[in-house]
Amino acid sequence: MTDGREVVLRRTWPQRLVAVACLGVIVGAVWLADLAEHVEEVWREVDRVVIVGTGQYGEDPLLRTDTEPGEPVNFLIVGTDSALGLDPDDPVVHGRVVDPTGRSLADTIMLVHLDPVSGSAWVLSIPRDLWAEIPGAQDNRITSALYIGGAEMLVATVTSMFDVEINHYVEVNLAGFREVVDTLGGVPVWFDHPVRDTRLAFSVAEPGCHVLDGEQALHYVRSRRYTELIDGRWRITGGDDFTRIKRQQDFLVLALDRAINRGARNPSTMVELLDAASASLTLDQDLTLAELIALGEAFADFNPENLQRERLEVYTVWHPDGTYKGEAAYKGANAPLLEIFRGSADSVRPSEVSLTIAGYHEIYRDDAADRLTGEGFEVLGSVASPDLPETVVLHGPADWAEAMTVARYLDPVPYVVEDERVDGVVAVLGSDYGGVHFVFQAPMAEVRAQVQARGRPPVLPDPDAGFAPVATSGGNALAPAGAASVVSPSPALATATGGLVALAAQSQDSDSGPPVIQGRPPEGESCS
Repeated sequence: MTDGREVVLRRTWPQRLVAVACLGVIVGAVWLADLAEHVEEVWREVDRVVIVGTGQYGEDPLLRTDTEPGEPVNFLIVGTDSALGLDPDDPVVHGRVVDPTGRSLADTIMLVHLDPVSGSAWVLSIPRDLWAEIPGAQDNRITSALYIGGAEMLVATVTSMFDVEINHYVEVNLAGFREVVDTLGGVPVWFDHPVRDTRLAFSVAEPGCHVLDGEQALHYVRSRRYTELIDGRWRITGGDDFTRIKRQQDFLVLALDRAINRGARNPSTMVELLDAASASLTLDQDLTLAELIALGEAFADFNPENLQRERLEVYTVWHPDGTYKGEAAYKGANAPLLEIFRGSADSVRPSEVSLTIAGYHEIYRDDAADRLTGEGFEVLGSVASPDLPETVVLHGPADWAEAMTVARYLDPVPYVVEDERVDGVVAVLGSDYGGVHFVFQAPMAEVRAQVQARGRPPVLPDPDAGFAPVATSGGNALAPAGAASVVSPSPALATATGGLVALAAQSQDSDSGPPVIQGRPPEGESCS
């Protein structure tokens, strides 16, 4: 009381803002705590499968799950044909015998390679009819490995066939796929023509953009009699496993787009997706939530279009009586592609790369040497050479990954050329040299795409002549460089060197730009 009057203490606006901010922090902390508790609860409900790899599969563990943070990892992702969890009247169940023991075939088999350092991601689809040597069992199509011996036998089969290390195993059934798509509110898909598959009761009456719900999406990716109405006639345009594989890979990109647009990078949305799939999901015993979160953070800005989609190059094999046996993989042609999933053909850290700098302009050579050294590269020396209009990174047959790492740091993205006469990596700086990216290097997937898009340089540096320029006849920059004549690359060499070149069986023209994503609207149209 002062002079008989009561003093009322009022908060100033800054004080009120601080109070509101503190309240927000408290509410947010409580919300995050509740969210974390719910995530842990959902995570504990996910089924686990123990994959140890002892006994008939050998004494070494089938999965190497003790990867270091930032180390590339391989996931074997399997979509089964199990109808558990679906209504008996569901069209998907029609004509399907549900095994009472819960066994199922591997309907979709994908090997996913994630490299957190380069920000690159690859998916390799393995045809379900691939004829396989199944450890501990009779040779059969690879789809049956899961049915015969469960996840362990399938992992053992993939590992032994392709000499690829698998770090984690993920399995989802038909019901889980549908639940995830429905949780996303469906996935928009563009159709150029009316489509149907009478066996699956799948039909799209009008061309244009359609948001497929879980049931429709499941029919779309599984259809083996994909039929389009073209020029007034129904034509089967997806009647084999290979067109189905492409449709599945492209749908994966569309689904990732949809998930991101609907806030999948928000923790609460991710919990919804995990919650939707948890009842139909099976993971290996060692996959931790912390590892998934770390991978999610590493790929937080990943563009789904940069997912490199590949499949094996195969040929058809027949039984002696002429009946269909399955598909067999070309060993030579697929070897370079598999090197990516073995880690030896993927990106490497600058500290693992040594190179020589060559070029006409001494100031360019000194600048590149200083900056690349500062980024961790080992610069072995600087060599004066005749003038070259554009920068070319030469590399030996075993040094493609190192050359691509150098290319990622140069501005602009240079040509990358294999030359059997080169030992290691030589960056021959041209007049277009613009410096070294010391921050914000582009993801390796984008660099690979740009290298592939550049094609073959108009002039090549000739190592035998002190890196003097030699005119070329154009073509593909991924072929070995010769001083006089240039040969076209084989599918295997193109895959090993360019990373984005489709194999011959995919009928992709290396000069036609990036592969078209089926279901993505054409230019001028929208599925928003």
